[in-house]
Amino acid sequence: MSPHASLAAAGLFLAWTTAAAQEIPSHRLTMPEARHPHAFSQLRGIRELASGTVLATDWIEDAVVALDFSGGTARAIGGAGRGPTEYRLPELLLPWPGDSTLLIDRGNSRLAVIGPDLRIHRSFSTVQPGTEFGMHPRGSDEAGRLYFVIPPWVSSGAGPSDSVVLARWDARTGVIERLTRLGTGPRPPPRRDRSPGIPLVLFAERDAWAAGPKTWVVVRTKDYHVEWTGADGSVTAGPAVPFSRVPVSRADKAAAVRAFLTRSPMSGRGPDGGMGRPPADLAGEDQVERLVSTGAFAEVHPPFTGETWREPNGRLWVARSTPAGSDRMYDVFDRRGRLQRRVFLPAAKHVVGLGRRGVYVVSPDDDGTETLERYSLPTGAGEANVQRP
Repeated sequence: MSPHASLAAAGLFLAWTTAAAQEIPSHRLTMPEARHPHAFSQLRGIRELASGTVLATDWIEDAVVALDFSGGTARAIGGAGRGPTEYRLPELLLPWPGDSTLLIDRGNSRLAVIGPDLRIHRSFSTVQPGTEFGMHPRGSDEAGRLYFVIPPWVSSGAGPSDSVVLARWDARTGVIERLTRLGTGPRPPPRRDRSPGIPLVLFAERDAWAAGPKTWVVVRTKDYHVEWTGADGSVTAGPAVPFSRVPVSRADKAAAVRAFLTRSPMSGRGPDGGMGRPPADLAGEDQVERLVSTGAFAEVHPPFTGETWREPNGRLWVARSTPAGSDRMYDVFDRRGRLQRRVFLPAAKHVVGLGRRGVYVVSPDDDGTETLERYSLPTGAGEANVQRP
């Protein structure tokens, strides 16, 4: 797509979002109420504790820190390595019973329990009976159950080739429940050479999901609607949300390739031959251009990116797919799957988590150094008292 076509696509999206904002209440996050001075190389996960302390992970620096926004201090938790209080490639931080936190230690294939005293008390393997492939949980609930996707190559029984299984593992019983299937879109065609490539179709329409505090919610991509599952297993489907099918430009492809190369763990790159970070030169412009030319891409943007977050009051945030350089946009749904409002951020920033004290946003400097900002949660009539499902 030519630069002129790219600008036209961004203009189409801007015109559509402007029109949509006239129908749906919108809120722009412009002035943070707090900014922590600690510098991150790549901030991957946060968790707000009841005390107000915020835990955060740095994927590049192999660091987990406890941030005090009122005093501007940062305290290291554990350290890099393979020991009982160490980790590699720290990713998400999930709520765990007793105001504890579960750290996803991707490099060691472990899950570490951080207590409210900000110490790592124990860890256990992601490989549990019945999960011989290894869990990569991305959600939890207040009962201590972990939610994850079962890869298609280990799923039992016949199933569509363009879907995976969302499952739940109970840490107390070891029982795995298969909850629902998630659409993943088409797989990329086989490569004709041995050169490395991206093992998925970028911008393909994929269902998204989020967990907790009692159950889970799925965002369906075909007509873009939200399905809430209650504690009793009942499903409430919200109305379809209109969205514009904006063409994917070359700039969009380059940005997506660059993000994949800088944020995805690679097998064989760790100190012991396990998971590790990709080499810094892998995301060089020559490599990016090669993958833009040879990779598999959808022709239009999907309605959303796949990133979701739950507010403590139960609302769901869904990150929308936007053209490169456009403002970030987030849709906020109530527990009945109804779109309540849209939230916007400058293109360079992105949401990393939600808490009772606000929206946590990653803000990069010109040199790429990242800091963590906090904004007030946008509220409106009828939103503050939404019950948690």
